[in-house]
Amino acid sequence: MSSTTLAGHQPRSGRRALLGTVLLTAAPAAAQDYPSRPIRILVGFTAGGSADIIARDIGQQLSAAWGQPVVVENRSGANGTIATTAMIGSPPDGYTLLLTVSSHVTNPRLYAGVTYDPVRDVSPVSLIASSPLVILAHPGFAAGDIKGAIEAARARPGAVTYSSPGIGSVQHLSMELMNSLAGIQMVHVPYRGGANALTDLLSGQVQLSILSIVQALPLIRQGQVKALAVTTTARSEQLPQVPTLAEAGVQGYDSSLWFALLAPPRTPGPLVHRLNAEVTRMLNAREMRARLTAQGADPIGSSEQELAEFLRSEDGKWAEVIRRASVRAE
Repeated sequence: MSSTTLAGHQPRSGRRALLGTVLLTAAPAAAQDYPSRPIRILVGFTAGGSADIIARDIGQQLSAAWGQPVVVENRSGANGTIATTAMIGSPPDGYTLLLTVSSHVTNPRLYAGVTYDPVRDVSPVSLIASSPLVILAHPGFAAGDIKGAIEAARARPGAVTYSSPGIGSVQHLSMELMNSLAGIQMVHVPYRGGANALTDLLSGQVQLSILSIVQALPLIRQGQVKALAVTTTARSEQLPQVPTLAEAGVQGYDSSLWFALLAPPRTPGPLVHRLNAEVTRMLNAREMRARLTAQGADPIGSSEQELAEFLRSEDGKWAEVIRRASVRAE
């Protein structure tokens, strides 16, 4: 058979090479034209919560910068997995994004019906912010600091109780991480939401609780609860007098409620990079930093690669905590 080809006809290998060249050249062109129509940011939680507020702040800034509407769409339910699944199944064109939180990496290990991989099945854009959690005690609890609480739990395994917003929540897993690293056994009392968890702490039904710093701050300032420790490696600007768990001797401890912006898998690199550049620019602006700080969050703004590494690290850390504590969400 002749090695020559008909005019205008290319062998399969040539067509594949041509297609690859077209895709490589099309991606930068798409990034230059982006965005040319409205963008939507999915949020897996109800309106008015921290994730929703941060998503709307980001949306307003992106809309002002690019002259295109940015719509925040709340798809609440199943601890954020409904919104995440919708984002993953969207076209990888930069017009559907997800503002997610810490539970993004734990949900697939907690819920039997969740099949996506929190690291491989997304295109990381930027880590937006993080917020410490705070461990609280009822005013009548004998221990006045976190060291005393740990000693009480060590002396009487199973005698110290704590409330959280629910099984598998970042608050619950953060306490299980403390149990593991400190070698103690506190008893978890789960509730449906942080408000209920706080109500029973105030009434003395439980001795301890762990909540977001925003939710806890008013009660701490009013003296209705005692703040024992924050869960991050550094003290909180809002509670500079409250020590970290690491300061109390729980070495290697670090946990926070974090917020990240993600795009669907296989979103072209130039589009992701353009999104990242705009998001990190706005996070460095004084007004945006002030808005996040007012909510008890610390602005971050990472590169795409840094967020990818962070997701891998968080996935590995919490997978071990979930395995050791045998946590399974309903």
